[in-house]
Amino acid sequence: MFVAAISCVYSKRVVHDWSITYVTSNRGLNQTARRGVGVNNQFPLPVVEATIGDVLVLNVHNALDQPTTLHSHGMFQRNTAYYDGAAMATECAIAPGSNFTYEFKLEQAGTYWIHGHKNLQNFDGLRTPFVIRDPSDPYKSDGEYLLAVEDWWPVSFNTTFAALTDHTGQSNPFASPPNLLVNGSPIAPKLDFEPGKAYRIRLVSMMSLPLFEFAIDGHDLQIIEVDGENTKPKTVKVVRLAPAQRVSVLVRAKPSRKNNYRYHVAMFGDFLPPIPGVFPSQEDGIIAYSTSSPFASTGKIPSEPFDETTMESIGGAELIPDRGLYFNATFGFLPDGVNYESFNLVTFREPLVPSLFTALTESVSLNPIAYGPQTNAHVLKLNEVIEMLF
Repeated sequence: MFVAAISCVYSKRVVHDWSITYVTSNRGLNQTARRGVGVNNQFPLPVVEATIGDVLVLNVHNALDQPTTLHSHGMFQRNTAYYDGAAMATECAIAPGSNFTYEFKLEQAGTYWIHGHKNLQNFDGLRTPFVIRDPSDPYKSDGEYLLAVEDWWPVSFNTTFAALTDHTGQSNPFASPPNLLVNGSPIAPKLDFEPGKAYRIRLVSMMSLPLFEFAIDGHDLQIIEVDGENTKPKTVKVVRLAPAQRVSVLVRAKPSRKNNYRYHVAMFGDFLPPIPGVFPSQEDGIIAYSTSSPFASTGKIPSEPFDETTMESIGGAELIPDRGLYFNATFGFLPDGVNYESFNLVTFREPLVPSLFTALTESVSLNPIAYGPQTNAHVLKLNEVIEMLF
């Protein structure tokens, strides 16, 4: 009883009012401005920060001329799957001009992100970091920085998608390659270090397609979190992230202010042939110990894969699978001549009714013993069905 009371005192409602709008911007790049998808007529989107136990409330108004949804990437959504944001899988999309509220308790801590999950609006900028802190986190630091990395293409997703699905195979979807943004800007932010202190750096890959790497000259990176899960420490020189991955590293500052250093964020990927000065690309930021100190000489910038399967979670039980499922993931032309991604040569197509709704309806109608012979799934309200199942 006492523990429950304490929880109620310290938890809070974290409320964001978001109008999802079109925004015309060049994102600070030397290129023609184009239309993207932002929030409250702005780029970048507001960063969402909360504490474990809080209730997140996203009041969403869709000011677009097409449907939209928001997906909180990495959230388990136990008992709240209908707020997962996967259009036509867990919910209907939010119609143009309509409102919808996502509201769920935060039972996980760590580094996540929120992004559009309809019409690839993520590609057009509808994405932002989502940080949930835990007062009892085993890893303490003297300061914290967040670096969210994204690719910004000079053309909209509709243009790229048309090229990807051109049945003639003559279109080049990468004719206009992406640019690199860090925290919504083409200029990487300065990170101030105090000698001897420890800093947590949260890395968030909000990429659509490319990979990115992070390294700091003269400093080791100690990985302590992968995709929201605290891990046993692992020391590396560089971290490589695929789209949607998140990693936290602890960095111990040097003992003196003798030098300043540079950190490096590199964007690359085998999907696009090298374009000198454009792709791969790299943005360098400053690790500042003093305004008057020189920069330490830069050696070869490390680059290597990061194998997250070598990481171990803290206190996690060994997972022993009961059975195996095997999928053949492919990307290529199918009989209709269009380039699709598929599992076992089956591509995804949105159902007419969200899959979760169908499953709930069938669960009730096919289990008369569990729910009583008079149960009629066609007249039950959705919330009543959810309460019965969860």
